[in-house]
Amino acid sequence: MRGFAFAIFSLALLMAPSWINTRPAALYEAERFEIPSATHLFGTDHLGRDLLAETVAAGRESLLISITAALVSFSLGLSLAVLAGLWTGLGGSVLTRSMDALVAIPGLIVAFVLIATFGSSTPSLIAVITVVEFCRVFRSLRVPVAHVMTQPFVELSRIRGEGLGYLIFRDIWPNIRGYAAVELVNRFVSCLMFLSALSVLGLGVQPPATDWGTLIKLNAAGLLLGSPAPLLPGLFILITSLLALFAVGEERLTASHNLP
Repeated sequence: MRGFAFAIFSLALLMAPSWINTRPAALYEAERFEIPSATHLFGTDHLGRDLLAETVAAGRESLLISITAALVSFSLGLSLAVLAGLWTGLGGSVLTRSMDALVAIPGLIVAFVLIATFGSSTPSLIAVITVVEFCRVFRSLRVPVAHVMTQPFVELSRIRGEGLGYLIFRDIWPNIRGYAAVELVNRFVSCLMFLSALSVLGLGVQPPATDWGTLIKLNAAGLLLGSPAPLLPGLFILITSLLALFAVGEERLTASHNLP
């Protein structure tokens, strides 16, 4: 049930552009930064558009980029964590220390350099967020993977001559999937927050496309006029993050109790 609420909320945001009224004549029929009313429940934005409709529509861009970046960074980080667990000796140590060095570099500095080089297109943003986040996945899953690798059943599998696929999918994965589920959700929330921060700074999603961070930036002047325009996108970021974290609350508790 916890995951169901997050799934329904995300699905509604992803499908929003198909059912929200975006007729050109209806976009600018109101004044800028109108206060909430019966016509516009949360007021209007910096262009006179319905604030709630624009915020919900912007959620699609936020979710698509965040979910994609989270999945890519999770897959890459998990693969390297498993590789480090199987690759003992100098190679595993070099890989682990390299990931520690990447984690130590502030994410915004990495993002500034990469965005200045490759731009702020959607693929570029996904790549930038992946570079920042995958090493954190590695660091989180490295210990659970290493703990599993020390178990007797893994040694027995090796003695029997089982292949790499058997070790990964029959020995390692069933014993770390609780940690993996928690880490995947953590990465999604982190990707969403990082994307929103980049957009607020003007480095993320660029108009005419919008995400929640872009709406916060464009509507910041509304605070001086008593408009909730810059606050509503932030509220949606908070709700999405809390629903995602709440969906894996039980797995998070179990994983923390089972840490080696």
